[in-house]
Amino acid sequence: MNKLRAFQKKYFSPDLPIDLVLFNIITIVGLIGGIITIPFNIINGMSGILTAVIFVSVIIDAVCIYMANYMNRLKNSTIAVCFVVGIALFPVMFFVTGGINSGMVCWFSMGLIFIFMLLDGMDFLFMLLTDVAIIIGCYVISYYHPEYVVSLQTKRSVFFDVVQSMMISAFALGSIIKFQRSIYEKLYRQAAINNDDLLEKTLQAKKAEKQAQTATEAKSNFLANMSHEIRTPINTIMGMDEMILRETSEKVVEEYALDIKTASQNLLSLINDILDITKIESGKMGIVKGEYDFMSLMHDVLNNVVLRAKEKNLELKLNIASNIPCNMLGDDIRIKQVLTNIITNAVKYTQEGYIEITTTCQKSLGEYVELTFSVKDTGIGIKPEDIKRMFESFERLEVNRNRNIEGAGLGMTITQNLLKMMGSTLNVDSTYGEGSTFSFTISQEVVNPEPIGDFEQKLKQLTSNYEYSTSFEAPNATFLVVDDNAMNRKVFVALLRDSKVKVVEAENGYDCLQLIKNQHFDMIFLDHMMPGMDGVETFKAMAKLEGNKCLGTPVIALTANAIAGAKERYLTLGFHGFLSKPVVPAQLEKTIRDFLPESLLEYHEPDAKDEARMNRVKKIELPDIEGIDWDYALLHFPDTNMVFQTAVDFYDSIMFERDEILRYYKDIDSGNTLEDYRIKVHAVKSMANTIGATALGGLAKTCEFAAKDNNIDRIKAITPILIEELEIMHDRLKVLSSDVEKPKLEDIDELFALLEMLKMSIMTHDSEQADNIMKQIMSYSYDDDKQVKLEQLNLRIMNLEEDEALADIEELQS
Repeated sequence: MNKLRAFQKKYFSPDLPIDLVLFNIITIVGLIGGIITIPFNIINGMSGILTAVIFVSVIIDAVCIYMANYMNRLKNSTIAVCFVVGIALFPVMFFVTGGINSGMVCWFSMGLIFIFMLLDGMDFLFMLLTDVAIIIGCYVISYYHPEYVVSLQTKRSVFFDVVQSMMISAFALGSIIKFQRSIYEKLYRQAAINNDDLLEKTLQAKKAEKQAQTATEAKSNFLANMSHEIRTPINTIMGMDEMILRETSEKVVEEYALDIKTASQNLLSLINDILDITKIESGKMGIVKGEYDFMSLMHDVLNNVVLRAKEKNLELKLNIASNIPCNMLGDDIRIKQVLTNIITNAVKYTQEGYIEITTTCQKSLGEYVELTFSVKDTGIGIKPEDIKRMFESFERLEVNRNRNIEGAGLGMTITQNLLKMMGSTLNVDSTYGEGSTFSFTISQEVVNPEPIGDFEQKLKQLTSNYEYSTSFEAPNATFLVVDDNAMNRKVFVALLRDSKVKVVEAENGYDCLQLIKNQHFDMIFLDHMMPGMDGVETFKAMAKLEGNKCLGTPVIALTANAIAGAKERYLTLGFHGFLSKPVVPAQLEKTIRDFLPESLLEYHEPDAKDEARMNRVKKIELPDIEGIDWDYALLHFPDTNMVFQTAVDFYDSIMFERDEILRYYKDIDSGNTLEDYRIKVHAVKSMANTIGATALGGLAKTCEFAAKDNNIDRIKAITPILIEELEIMHDRLKVLSSDVEKPKLEDIDELFALLEMLKMSIMTHDSEQADNIMKQIMSYSYDDDKQVKLEQLNLRIMNLEEDEALADIEELQS
């Protein structure tokens, strides 16, 4: 028994390679079967040739078993057995043992099973085809030439041959199946053990992941909360410091104030970087695509870095390809952030030489292009071993060498993460001591394929808008501006103030129709997106209106959606012209000169300004406010005074706009307020862009596009962020309204007189006079109760809510 166990362990142990065990099962069973068959063949008088072939096969079988188990020649032994059995033994057995009337079916089947189980690759294919060909050949020959087959002489011989063939083949096949089952059961038991271990480790990993996630969230929440909390006093410090710079005439105090300004700007930049990192780590920062103008994007980026480069006497080289499309779809806010980080970094680490900014464009699949941005500097360079380290948070390279350079080492980490979100990566090529080149490529969808052309020439045209002043007057002309947004109307009136044009305002399409029945206007500027009756519906109603006194009046469409083909669509509808918002003064002047009759225009040289007005223009200095690009705002205004007043108006209305958005947002699931929501965020986009709050405007634009696409999920995801940003912007703009402490109005009769004058202005629909009187009233401070009511009245005046304003005045006068 022990010897049997040893034999089994030697040749059939599960620990042996499976191919070897299968080989042993088939060949040893065949060997035993052959040994048993030889004496039975002799006793039954079978063919001597068959007995000799079986004997030789048994010897070869034994040799192959030895070679496979002791000489490590399993493959050679397998092929040898296949050849001996399939080509020599089985064909001979077929013809000398009765052919079809024998047990050869079992043997042929066993030979095929042997090939399938033990061979693979080309060996398997060759032996299979050879064996199949031999089997078919044997049966074909026996069918057409039965005389070649030696029939078994007795029924007993046939019976014996079939039984022994079936028994040996079945025994071999059964042994194989049993072995495979034992292997399967062993693997199953091991897999069950492994599954239990894996389950336990998975639970441990999930527990560890949850703990890590909780820790990360706690850290992110702490940093985010601290960042928000710290920014409030920083903004106060910056605002008060700006007041010191404006008021002081002492050189020493001014120097201290400038140091405070620099330090607080650096601190604010650091806080913003930390907030970005926490948003990235917590997964709250994503890529939000929207349409953008490439020229505007690059203008904003360059505005942020040109001054820094000039301060260090660095040359700024621009190589911007002329084939870049004008308008594309992407996250322009994040692209600006990436470019600003890279260029600012280049300026920071370059003491002399130049910064070269290169942008190339290649067409991609479909309506996409590949934009490649490259920033090359002649700075200190980076060691090869330090390149990977520069993308780690709070990692600064060569601290001793760069100790005088501000920064916390977060800029490149944020940049790399943002690029990954956009499907790109930042490539760095640097030579230590000579300079570095940073580059990345992003894919952008084309909206307007028209190329930008000469970039530097276009940039000069953009910049020239800063120096704009009107070159005509039209004191006898009367315009009607129709816009639901009070701030937009005030901006429009302010832009036309120097031209002495009379401007009448309407806040909706219904008021517009009523006004044109009562009065002739020389030009009408009609906003497209308004609640109730929008601009296009109003324009169509004007054509059918009985008693319309403005049938020949040019009507100019106003819209903040200056997408490709917009102008053509408005002209097709019948509008005479088109202006995109925020309105650029030069474009407004060109439109007026194109459509206003020459008899109403009085030309003068733009430089013919009186000295008093020039001094007035230079009087207000705009304070640095995070999130506000005053240079961008100045594209749409002739002077800083107008920018300042418009920003104050935005500050006064921003919480009202927030409440309106919230009101529509709360009922957004019903679908009844979706259009009103879209109109309201569209208005916020326009107002924000007008004063240079381009990031806030971009966020509002994303909300508008989500509403346009009926994407409720996106609206729900983005609106809370928009509300939060509106509140933050309100806090930041507070510095504009707190420049000077307002005197308290002690004489209540003076207030009553002003309110009476305001009432008369409202009743005569003189909105400009009403605005001026309201500003005079708001230049004083009052008791808390009156202050609240007057602020509400101010909003009524801004929004042309005449009936409500009159009711508020009655209440105040009582």
